[in-house]
Amino acid sequence: MEIPEINGTAQIPVIGQVQYIAKGFKIQNLGNFESVVNFVAGTGVSINIKSADLYLSGNWTVRSNKIQDGGTFDLITSTVSISAAVAVKSDETGHPTISINECTAIVESFRVKLQSRFSWLLEKMSALINLFGRGKIAEQICKSLKTAIAEYNNKLATLNANISEYAGIDYSLRSAVTSKTSIEFGLKGVFYNIQQRKEPPSPPTALLPLASQNTEMYCIAISAFTINSAFLVFHDAGFFNINITDDMVPSVSSILLSTTTFGAFIPQISQTYPDLKLELEVKSVKEPAIKFEPNNVIVQLFSTVTAVQSNTTTQLFVLNMKAIASVQVSVNKDMLVLDLTLEKIDVSMNRTRFKFTKHDFLTVVITDIVFPIIKAHLEKGFPLPGLLGSTIGKVHFVNPQVEVLKDYVLIGTDIQFTENTSS
Repeated sequence: MEIPEINGTAQIPVIGQVQYIAKGFKIQNLGNFESVVNFVAGTGVSINIKSADLYLSGNWTVRSNKIQDGGTFDLITSTVSISAAVAVKSDETGHPTISINECTAIVESFRVKLQSRFSWLLEKMSALINLFGRGKIAEQICKSLKTAIAEYNNKLATLNANISEYAGIDYSLRSAVTSKTSIEFGLKGVFYNIQQRKEPPSPPTALLPLASQNTEMYCIAISAFTINSAFLVFHDAGFFNINITDDMVPSVSSILLSTTTFGAFIPQISQTYPDLKLELEVKSVKEPAIKFEPNNVIVQLFSTVTAVQSNTTTQLFVLNMKAIASVQVSVNKDMLVLDLTLEKIDVSMNRTRFKFTKHDFLTVVITDIVFPIIKAHLEKGFPLPGLLGSTIGKVHFVNPQVEVLKDYVLIGTDIQFTENTSS
């Protein structure tokens, strides 16, 4: 907060007219205040701060034809009060904007500490700083609040977070509804390719209001649409494409990547290509699809498995594969984490279906090689919106609870806020 200098002239007995300046105001401490925040239905939030301790320092000078003096000063008060009404409205595009409708700041009398060669000047200068300083500081408090809200308002329109070198998520604000007990924000929640941004082909599913669903301090609903938009970006970037060679098979396994191994389940492979070593190219043919049902989450992955003769580029055969996995959803710090467990695979070749059990060759390859690679990436998590995280501080989730409902997952959590200390 910048406080403009205080300057003017004053009449002092014997000395006559003097010119005084107080400048270089610097806030050393503002704290120990009592604050009350209330929601105002249909409007926004009211904020009341009282009994705040304020400690400032600065420099002063006095000049006249007869004297010149100056030095530093300290201002101390414990009676700062601030009252503000923050409104959440919609602009012409329908996006919310935040502004301060009303702001009142009151600064009561300061205790002024300064030094001077002239004792009679101390009293006069202290009175001048007290008289004019309180008004200047009170005025600047509201100006600074309005400036901070305006800057924060701009950031709300473009809340983006990068997931990797090729993927980001758009959490920009789309709606805001205020009741007497809560404020609910609608966020876009769409993943995009950083290099070539495009919207998902299907529209999002509407979510139910959250206020009646959870009693925690902070609630977040993440829809299947959001996760599927991530899968679309990952698919386009080749995230689910994996080349498997023989040295990737766990050493404890007796499995060898060969036509003989495949022939135990699909005889025509070993008959057509007897005893050839293989490399497998697993390639997603469409983006995976996640589905939320009450207390149940599944994801379907659609791939081809191309068998290539080892150390060549010769393609021998192609399998079509659909894998179905159950998903455990959890929260780690401020990240949504998905943990996949393979439940079933359907394999076909030339429209002929083949059945694989949990202990069969291809199932083991998918379980022990493909899924660990995918899981390692997914375990990094998806950043959850904290709204304040990128601007004035960091929101930490405390004891988050996860509930899976139809079409979305609901996270209820208490929060702890840590203010940014970097300048």
